[in-house]
Formats: sequence, structure tokens, C-alpha cells
Amino acid sequence: MATTIEKTDLKSGAAAKSASRPFRAKDLLNQVVIQGLAVAPDGESVVYVRRTVEDNKYARRLWRVPFKGGRPDQLTSAKSNDTRPRFSPDGRTLLFTSDRSGKPQVWVMALQGGEPRQLTDLPNGAGGAEWSPDGKRVLLLAGSGEKRFLVGKTDDPIARQIRDYTWKIDGGGYRDEFTSVWITDLESGKPARITAPAYDVGGASWSPDGKHLAFIADLRQEAALLEYPQLWSLPSRPGKDEPTPMASLAGAVFNAAWAPADQVAFLGTSEPQSPGWCNVDLYLTDGETTRQLAAGRDLDIWNTTYGDFEDNEQFMPQLCWIDQHHVAGLVAHRGSSHPYSFGADGSVKALAEEDVVCNAIAAGGGRVAVVASADGPADVYAVDDGKLRRLSDDGSKWFGPFHRRVERLEVPHPDGHNIDAWLLRAEGGTGKAPLVVAVHGGPNLSYGPTPWLEIFALAGAGFHVMWSNPRGSTGYGQEYARAIAGSWGGKDASDVLRVADWAVDEGLTDRDRRGVMGLSYGGFMTNWLLGRHPGAFSAAVSENPVTDMLAQYASSDFGIQIGAGAVGADQPWDHLADYLERSPYSKIHLNNAPLLLLQAEQDLRCPPGQSEMVFTILRSLGREVEMVRYPDESHVMLMIGRPDRRVDRIERIVGWFEKHLGS
Repeated sequence: MATTIEKTDLKSGAAAKSASRPFRAKDLLNQVVIQGLAVAPDGESVVYVRRTVEDNKYARRLWRVPFKGGRPDQLTSAKSNDTRPRFSPDGRTLLFTSDRSGKPQVWVMALQGGEPRQLTDLPNGAGGAEWSPDGKRVLLLAGSGEKRFLVGKTDDPIARQIRDYTWKIDGGGYRDEFTSVWITDLESGKPARITAPAYDVGGASWSPDGKHLAFIADLRQEAALLEYPQLWSLPSRPGKDEPTPMASLAGAVFNAAWAPADQVAFLGTSEPQSPGWCNVDLYLTDGETTRQLAAGRDLDIWNTTYGDFEDNEQFMPQLCWIDQHHVAGLVAHRGSSHPYSFGADGSVKALAEEDVVCNAIAAGGGRVAVVASADGPADVYAVDDGKLRRLSDDGSKWFGPFHRRVERLEVPHPDGHNIDAWLLRAEGGTGKAPLVVAVHGGPNLSYGPTPWLEIFALAGAGFHVMWSNPRGSTGYGQEYARAIAGSWGGKDASDVLRVADWAVDEGLTDRDRRGVMGLSYGGFMTNWLLGRHPGAFSAAVSENPVTDMLAQYASSDFGIQIGAGAVGADQPWDHLADYLERSPYSKIHLNNAPLLLLQAEQDLRCPPGQSEMVFTILRSLGREVEMVRYPDESHVMLMIGRPDRRVDRIERIVGWFEKHLGS
């Protein structure tokens, strides 16, 4: 028997009501997504980004809500994408990034009233901005202005001459320019580049006195193969100074925060080559001595649970100072993620531990706010006295008519561990229904209590849906995440099959009415199960999958890392048999279950050839297989793809299972 776990109800009044009608794919066009946060320096208000769909495009606007609670007010209204809000040190002005003039640029807006003013006019736009501690200057992250690969004219090149392996990245395309740090005066708006154009800067922050910057970059020549950024510093005035190393790890540094504290807090990994199973740890450094906070606690300090309830801005480890002595971050825990405070004195405190997914965190005036989701969309919450207090219902209100209760379970496995799983029952009953088992990506990520929209759509169409965290998932300690390193398709496949078998044992479904679906590594697992365990599932949907380990090595933006993680060997020429053995296509000819392949055509993480391999094999054998390709879309189309394509995607998933499993 599985154990059902009750959880705290954080639904709004609108969402807490029983569903009045099933969710349908086109309801996605009414979706509201809450993302980036900023808390005022006096702690009295919170600014957040509210994403909606308008004319088949996304519009992101800034809203503000009092920290004590109250009616939110809209700060920006242009038909644009306004993101990354930052309060000035005196709290009177807001800095944000907007594409209202074309490319994303930095804008400033007085909070007492008045129109926003464009601060920058960089040729390729700006990716982010931070106030100096005195409020007189702004740090920018923007293209270096120097091309890496282009031969001939910038706007009409003859060719790309490529020497670096790091020439492309999913969602960003060709990396023709590195990102650099720029500084501009608030009044002049004329930026000066601070870092050299020969390396990429992943983040930067001010020192408390504003005289120096801490930034994240890999300055090694070997970075042309793979980048493992470390922490560096430079004076904040243009000059000929060389970067000074502040701290380095055996793995990589992901994020850093300096002012207002004397020391820099940063997040990173301590294992060579930064494998996905390795915890993201928290460190403090003064440039001379570095020490880990919460050492020995086996905490993964970032939110590893993802989905279409968040925007892409939030998909990175987050860090912010609460005051000069305490830094806040998010800690992954069994599919949830919680806000934590880490003291410079070594103290560690969970600020709230509800069964929710926190995917953004910010602090100001000693107060902390998060964006969090339970079994529905995300909203803004204040963190008060160990609890989360709702500040907005923008994210959940639109979903009120479709909200349904999610059951959390623990499914026992014969190997002696329990598998965390979640169940959304078919619309209108608790009896038998066809079952769809969903597998998350990564594999070193996690599912949580918040279902993806296709899960709601499937339940509304008459399917039970289960999703789980098999071995390899994060938020359960390094041993659990590392359990499948070098052997994808072993223990993890056993866990997925156990969840599917449990559903039969419990009378939820019949063995011949089970389907499986997944994206990325979830697509790998879908195809793997079809070929290695033929007959276990009667229909499947595989999205942007990994099917050919050797082709993935050769064509993915991070392909040369795939071997060590999935196969256990990073030099395929010496391990061709191992690469073939771990490739789902090599046994897919044994599959007879109808398979739908969904593929983003601009996916640089799992390129289209991965789907084509399986499609070609099954089609040549006359099996039931279909491939749907979405132009111009990247790997995470489910989150940020064009709205009508996301609608089509969900309709096809539901339609495929209706056709082949019934309902």
C-alpha cells in the first residue's frame, strides 16, 4: 500500500472551490504566470512580474502589492515585456528591463508617478541591471560588442568560423557575442564595458562601497570546450585592471550576492565537472578565505522542480541577502522547495516548510517574499513567522474553474525505498480509468505538487495521471540523485514501472490501459521503456527526447557531458558498445505501442535528429508512429513557446491518448 500524505492548503478562495468544468488546452490562452520579485528597501511593498497572453504573444507587466496585504496596483501597462524589477536604494525609483522600444533595454521609473525613461540603447539589448549602493550608477549585463565567429558583415555574414565548442546554447542560439559587464551613470546613460570581451559573464554584483564588482566567469583557455565559471572581482571604474580571483570550486559557481554584506555569498558545486547529481552548496568568501555554510547537511540549495507554471527567468539558483548577516535561498526537498535563511555565523533556518514549490525569492527591509505554487498556479507570498501568507491571487484566480485536488503518495519499492508520487484522478470519479504516467526531465530535476497543464487536461478528459520522483531525482540527497549516474534506464526505469504497477495493484487502471509520456530525459525514458519493456505501456508521447547517445554527444549544446552522465564514459570512441546499449533507438524496433513524437525544431539541447531516429525505425516497420515538429521553438517550449503552439501540443497529447487508450 502507498501512503497518502496530507498537505497544507494554500489555495486562494477562487482556486479552493471545486472544479466547475474540465481544463481544456485553449484555456491556456488565459494563463497568468507570476515570476520575478523585488522587495522594497523598507520592506513595505513587493513588485512582481505578471505574464499574460495577448494576441498570441506574451505580455509581461510590473505590479506592486503591499507587504502587509492589500489590493495590488499595476505599475506598467505598455504592450511589452517588462521584467527584472529592482528598487533603487532609497526605494523611490524602479529599474527594469523592457522591450517596448524594440530590443530589451534598461528603463527607470519614479514610483511617485511619471512615465518610464529609457536608460540604455545597446545594439543587442541588455539582459539585466543592478543599482549601485549609492543609487548613482547601474551595472548592466549585455553583449560585449565583439563578434566571436562571424566572417564578413555583421548583418550579412559570409560564414561562421567556429573554434569553440561553446558556440551555441538552447534558447539563445548562436553565441556570436559573449556577455560582458557594463557600467553606466544614471544621468548620462552612456555605458562603459568593464570586463573583457574574451569571456562570458554569468552574473555580477556590487561591493557595499560600490568600488568593486564580483562577477562569475570562466577565464581559462579550456572554457572554449566547457565553461566552469568561478568568482572574480574588478574595480567598478573602467581601466586596465586584470580580474582578481575571489573564490573557486572544483565544480562551478552559479550565482553570487555581495552588497550589503562584507562578504560575497555564492552558490556552486564542489564536484569536478559539476555533475547534475551534485548538490548546489552555499559559500561565503572575503576574497582570501572561503567557507561553506550548512556544510554536512546534504541540502540542494535551489529549486529543482519546474514546469509550465513558471517563466524561464526563474530557472536558476537564486540568492539574496536578508540583512548584512543572513542570506536567503531556496532548498529543494522531496518535490517542494522552501525558503531558508543561512547566517554568517553558521546558523541554518527553514523560513517556511509548506508542501509548495517556491520558484522565486527576494528580500528587502529584513523581509522575505517568494513566488510559490501548491496544486495550482503560482502567486506571491510573504514569509511570516514560519508560514507563507498570500499577497496576490493573479496566478490562481484564472485557474479557479479548473482546480482539482492532487493526492500525494509514497509508493514502496522492493529495493527498500519509497517513491514520492502524485495522483490527479480522472474527472468525476474514483473508479478505474486509463492511466498516463509522466516522467520528468533532467534526470537530476524533480516533479512536485504542482501539475503541468497537460496533466489537468488529461484528467479533464477522463484519465488518471501519476507523476513521480524516481531515483536520479533531486531534493532527496546526493546518494538518491547519484543512484543512476552512468546507467540511465536501470534503477530509474524500475521506479517508473513500479509506480505504473502500483496503479494496477490499487485498482486505478487495467494493465493494458496504461500510457507513458515525458520530455527530454523523460522522452529518453519513454522510448527506453517502449523498447526495453515492450508491452508495459499501450501508448506513449515522447517530447524532445534523447534516443541516440552518440548523436547527442555530437550535436547537443552540452552533448559531450551526456556520456559521463548517462553512459558512464565520456569518450565514445572507446565505448561504442556502451553508447549503443544506452541508446533507446537500439531496441525501439521491439515496440508495438503507438508513439507520438513532439519535437521543437530549434531545440539545441535535444536536436530534431533524436526524434527522427525513432520515427524512421518505427515508420519503416509499419508501426503506429507520428512526428509533430514545431518551428522556431526551443527545448522548453512547454513554458515559453508561442501560445498557439503550446495549445496544439496539449491537444495532441490528449488526443493521442484518447485515440489509443480510450477514456
